[in-house]
Amino acid sequence: MQSNTSKESELKNSTFNKGLSSVVTAVLLIAVSIFIVTLVSAWISGLTLEESKTLSNRTTGFTSCSGSGIFIEDVYLDTAINTSRVNVRNTGRSTEIITSAQILSKTGVNGSLTTTLPLSMASGELRILVFNTSGAIPNCANFSQVRVATECTSDFYRDAPRNC
Repeated sequence: MQSNTSKESELKNSTFNKGLSSVVTAVLLIAVSIFIVTLVSAWISGLTLEESKTLSNRTTGFTSCSGSGIFIEDVYLDTAINTSRVNVRNTGRSTEIITSAQILSKTGVNGSLTTTLPLSMASGELRILVFNTSGAIPNCANFSQVRVATECTSDFYRDAPRNC
């Protein structure tokens, strides 16, 4: 018959002691660490590249609009024939393209623009926009403002129009 101590030593040396050696464990830990570092590095690199492209697009937009400027010189309102003419000058250094224009009454009603947009303006050029004010601005007291916008800038006219 075997003693209890010899049975215990056999059990310790059998299935219960079968695990990874410390060298294999160290190699696995290093491999997992390298894998995680590679994943994080690729993620950060992709994020940085995307932000760099976004910043580049924004910078291009700012520099292409840096010399932009328009000015509404005058608004002429003729309530007898329900027409308004708006004189807009390109005060910038580059060609502007008018993309929208509105004439508004004090109640917020728009007159309809009869000039076709988009409308290109060279630097220093004056353009006249024509509006039909029928039903929108029946008299000078109802005039509120004119808004004109290009791809890069805009202007407002809130003074009293001429012919009022």
